[in-house]
Amino acid sequence: MTVKKRRQGQGGATPKTICPKCDKEYLKTAWGQENKKMKRIGQYCPNPACDCIIKDWIEMDADEPE
Repeated sequence: MTVKKRRQGQGGATPKTICPKCDKEYLKTAWGQENKKMKRIGQYCPNPACDCIIKDWIEMDADEPE
């Protein structure tokens, strides 16, 4: 039995998300600042005519009242 060499490659590529409203452009990542470090907030459409914003879900602690 021959042993094949493992080739380095892209393990799992995720496709870029397209804007659900205008279906023309890829969504860009929105970043915010938290305690002097950058944190991902969500995604937005760079098209000036489109106002699509998709925010990331935030997990709430069980101790906090809703």
